[in-house]
Amino acid sequence: MAPVVSEIALEYRDVFVVSKLDVNDNREKTAAYHIRGTPTYILFYEGNVVKTIIGAMPKERLVHQILDGLATVIEPPLAQEQTDGE
Repeated sequence: MAPVVSEIALEYRDVFVVSKLDVNDNREKTAAYHIRGTPTYILFYEGNVVKTIIGAMPKERLVHQILDGLATVIEPPLAQEQTDGE
């Protein structure tokens, strides 16, 4: 999944930041976030966990999962919020 995650990080660099955690070297963080298997993706917003995604999957599905998680905490673009009277 590393190449896929790198592609996503590059393509969405203006939207979110991708960081990696070596679970073997960071047992305390691994336990704190209840990481039991890899790959595990944890989405944070303002320091809080928004969504956890577990398992390998195609790039398109992973992007969908990430954007779905972000949609729960980020307002939609103003253009989508406009009403007919504006």
